[in-house]
Amino acid sequence: MVKKRNLSEIKKKIQDGTAIVITVQELIDQISEGEKVQFEDVDVITTATKGLMSGIMGVFSFRLSPPKTLRKFTEVSINGILAYPGPCPNEYLGIVDLIVYGTAQSKTQENYCGGSLFRELVEGKKIEIVARSSEGEEIKKEMTLEDMQFAKLMGTRQAIKNYNAMINCETYKVDTIFSCQPFEPDKTQITFSGCGALNPFQNDPNFESFGVGSPILVNGSIGYLMGPGTRNYLEKPNMMTLAPMLGMRPEYMGAFKTSYGLEPICSIAAPIPILNEQIFNSVVKSDKDVQLTILSLVGREKVGEITYGDVWDNNFLMKFNSNACKKCDKCKILDICPTNAFIIENGIISAIDRTRCFNCGTCVQLCPDAFKLDLKTIEFERKEIPIVLRQSDRHGAIKLAEQLKAMILKGNFPLKNPTGELDFAESVK
Repeated sequence: MVKKRNLSEIKKKIQDGTAIVITVQELIDQISEGEKVQFEDVDVITTATKGLMSGIMGVFSFRLSPPKTLRKFTEVSINGILAYPGPCPNEYLGIVDLIVYGTAQSKTQENYCGGSLFRELVEGKKIEIVARSSEGEEIKKEMTLEDMQFAKLMGTRQAIKNYNAMINCETYKVDTIFSCQPFEPDKTQITFSGCGALNPFQNDPNFESFGVGSPILVNGSIGYLMGPGTRNYLEKPNMMTLAPMLGMRPEYMGAFKTSYGLEPICSIAAPIPILNEQIFNSVVKSDKDVQLTILSLVGREKVGEITYGDVWDNNFLMKFNSNACKKCDKCKILDICPTNAFIIENGIISAIDRTRCFNCGTCVQLCPDAFKLDLKTIEFERKEIPIVLRQSDRHGAIKLAEQLKAMILKGNFPLKNPTGELDFAESVK
């Protein structure tokens, strides 16, 4: 007989304080230590992912002028980033509705994109808005997130069911979003993305526990899964999301410098109520169970396959030895950190801002005396190829999964049945 429970039973156990909620990482650790975990031992699993997610945009609405003074605003920039007014003209209201892309680069600030802007808004910083009306009048205004009547983050393609590893098979270096520095040629290094066993879709491959309307966490704020995202298909499902920026936490978002420009950072967490044995059996028990495809950087042809067990090995947090920096006359990596996580005193690195550190490993490559993180090597064509960059932050994803767990246990996160199923194409057209 198939074992099962319904959502109302789980919610009653949460109210009674008897529910068992664990993160996927906790489940993996328990099993690796020899514990036998069964359907009866868990009510809810929390999943998460943190990484570079280019398909995000801010949707805003706020007042720029008194009513009846200007017809509408036709050009708007925020901290030098081009925004797109509309589609509502808000004629003679003095209000502008607009969209800002997470990948859009600022024309007035170096190394600053939409992802940088979204984080600064969440941090409570003032932003500068420059707008031009249809009459040609220019307005400049400073504003904070709390001044806006509407500010939400929309994701068009998020939480992809893991991603890929990249290797440069060409004979020349390539500037790319998949590397912080020019990607070395001749199959000499590998980078990868994806949080492996923590990924939401990896743990619910049949989409039984979440769907249209399911509550999720976006950067720590309660939002909703709107439906399948763009370019989704059964092998690589992803989700479209919407969440208020108020309530988000800066450490889960921001911008990441690559050799081809900045990419925004975003984090997603989703609960999986264990409603039946099939759902429980689908939950990933090890990173070795999750495939990771190696693609050639130019052309994206498949050239190999490994698992996330080959790249993640309970080794998620970069360690820093500040004493090593005191021996250097001139630091060679001050400007290389892709998230600007270094705290500088007297020209040397004195500490790491853990709310910014992505645990990507870039610093380890350039100064192994001060920074420690085992990035692993991969056997490829009978050679040991070093991994030089992680473009997903497993440590940050674990923290978000733990936050979701705590919210569920305290009754601060709504567990709800979806209003509709997720439909996915068989393949990308």
